[in-house]
Amino acid sequence: MAKIIAFFTSIITCITMIFTPAAPVEGIFEQQEKTVQVAFDEGEFVYGTYDIVVAPYGDDSNDGTPENPIKTPERAKEMLKNIQTDETVTVWFREGTYYITDTIEFTSDDKSNVIYRSYPDETVEFSGAKEIAGWSETVINGVDAFVTDIEINSDEDYFRSLFKGNKRLSRSQYPKEGVFTIADTCADEAVSSDWAPEYFTHSLAFCANTDEILDFANAGDVEVKIMHYWCDEHLPVSSVDAKTGRIETTKPSSMTVNEGDNFVYENVKEALSLPGEWYLDRSEEKLYYIPEDGDTVDNTVLYAGMTEQLFTFENAENIAFQGINFINTDWKQVDGTYYANIFDESHPLYSNIEYGGVHPQAAFEVPAAIYIEASSGIDFTDCLFENISNTAVKFDNGSKDCNITSCKFNEIGANAIFIHGDFVVPATTKNINVTDCHISYYGRIFNNAIGILLTHAVDCELSNNEIHDGWYTGISVGWNWGYSDNSTNGIKIQNNLIYNIGNGWLSDMGGIYTLGIQPDTVISGNIIHNVGCYEGSTGYGGWGIYLDEGSSYITVEKNLVYDCSSNCFHQHYGENNMVRNNIFAFGDDGQFLITRNEDHNSLYLYNNILVGEKSVMYKNATSKDWFIDNNNLYWDYGTVGNLVYSGNSMTVGDRFSLVIMTLRGYYNNAVYADPLFRDAENRDFTLATNSPALDTGFEPWEYNAGTITKF
Repeated sequence: MAKIIAFFTSIITCITMIFTPAAPVEGIFEQQEKTVQVAFDEGEFVYGTYDIVVAPYGDDSNDGTPENPIKTPERAKEMLKNIQTDETVTVWFREGTYYITDTIEFTSDDKSNVIYRSYPDETVEFSGAKEIAGWSETVINGVDAFVTDIEINSDEDYFRSLFKGNKRLSRSQYPKEGVFTIADTCADEAVSSDWAPEYFTHSLAFCANTDEILDFANAGDVEVKIMHYWCDEHLPVSSVDAKTGRIETTKPSSMTVNEGDNFVYENVKEALSLPGEWYLDRSEEKLYYIPEDGDTVDNTVLYAGMTEQLFTFENAENIAFQGINFINTDWKQVDGTYYANIFDESHPLYSNIEYGGVHPQAAFEVPAAIYIEASSGIDFTDCLFENISNTAVKFDNGSKDCNITSCKFNEIGANAIFIHGDFVVPATTKNINVTDCHISYYGRIFNNAIGILLTHAVDCELSNNEIHDGWYTGISVGWNWGYSDNSTNGIKIQNNLIYNIGNGWLSDMGGIYTLGIQPDTVISGNIIHNVGCYEGSTGYGGWGIYLDEGSSYITVEKNLVYDCSSNCFHQHYGENNMVRNNIFAFGDDGQFLITRNEDHNSLYLYNNILVGEKSVMYKNATSKDWFIDNNNLYWDYGTVGNLVYSGNSMTVGDRFSLVIMTLRGYYNNAVYADPLFRDAENRDFTLATNSPALDTGFEPWEYNAGTITKF
């Protein structure tokens, strides 16, 4: 009887929503004009009894007073060891660039309670680069260019990063626009992993189309970059056969290479042609650069990245950086450990191997410019990380009570911030907080990198950050697939603004992504929009909030998610997540998706607003008791009569009507009505005071997503 009543109720509701006029819009749920503040009050220079002053014009034989500053941070570090006080000591840096040629290492032997900071109103840079000048004019590939000599005695002298001002210059790439595709996978030579061979088969050879191969002068310096799944492969070339198209590499792919996968050639001398491009010829020991407007051989000064790692901390305590710019580091091929020994000596290409395969997810094995292990109280405030070629900052095993506050990350080669720990329960990495940071243009070299990646850690806060323009996920939390014990928990992911990520390059990503059981993790107050996955035949998964394998007991509330290339919310599989009081709007593939039907409740979907335009509300949700919904509002702006559908797509044969879904136990106490947003077409989701969403128990909240600081 209940199903029959629900059947007729849904019909009456559909008729009512077609003919009920919309109420006038009066503002509630406004996007507030945020009060911005400067994070770090530079104040005045106050010289303490034990303070040290460093200046580019100083001398390391000086005593470090304002009148007689020392010259290097290395010398300051050594001087601090001799200072016997429990007071906080400040090392003041005068304006200028400090070139770090060798990694500066902090350990338990170094003094704690130290602040390294910029002098008020002065710009201080710690750089991992060296100056390149001494140009002369030449012609290469028929194009006017500059050239200079570079002495290359070892691989340490060979660099992969070149900067002009605050801009990373591009290595020459082929093709100049678009991508090539794999013509043949040489599958009979690939080696399969023990599990999921459709994804994890490893190759040292493939075939390109012969008309897409150049006569490479230095084939050994060319790298092939393959973009597929959730991974981008960086594979140095071993040999090229221009007649057959066969390309062999010195590093195995981490994922299965498929016919039709996109790829490009990088670092190609024959492709050097566009202003701002460069090529370092190892055999000639010459650097070529195509000048931009205004460049002359006399005024052009570039900076080559030479140092990968600026600072390391191991068992160090209470060391802070304030107002420092960390810039211009280099990167090298990652010699990974992922299935490192899967090729044995019997394989015909075994002798080609120079690098182990890397983990295919989240630029996991890429090193960090600033690496912190088993340390506490390592803080960064009001700092800039720019043109960092690897991961910028990594907190590793046993680190705790550290903060990155009001910092800016721009043009980062891999992850902006990586919080990691050993897989132990309880976790030893804890209370690492990233708040009020602006992260832009991350994953520029390793495209599958994350804005903020957190794997095994507890009691961390990731809040009020603005993250945008990466090729992959914005925030990723957890690193355990399935329902086993998880050492990640108690993570607050709140009030972050995440947008313009993915951009059609890779697959299987989310604005916010989780893995594993996390009973006290909360995803709240975030605004996520414009998440776009690869749209080719193998592309999928541009999701707003993505609870992946085993994600359970997580609270997802008061988030605004819209304009995603797939669904606004996706749960692969999990148990008893609470999804309440969110707005999911205008997902291209629908608003809501659960992939796997299991023998328990997957989640509770309560008091949400789901709207679309000719897109399904629930995708794939056809089985009874897959999840429990109650008191949600649904509306479709693009269907005839604003009717709401579920199913695999809006195609007639794939979709299910409200009647069918209601009989299957869904749309409980649903409201089908225009929520009365101020301007849904232009993505103003301010609600009217008489919005029917309020009848569902939906509670409006103030938008406070994004940074507090005005950067």
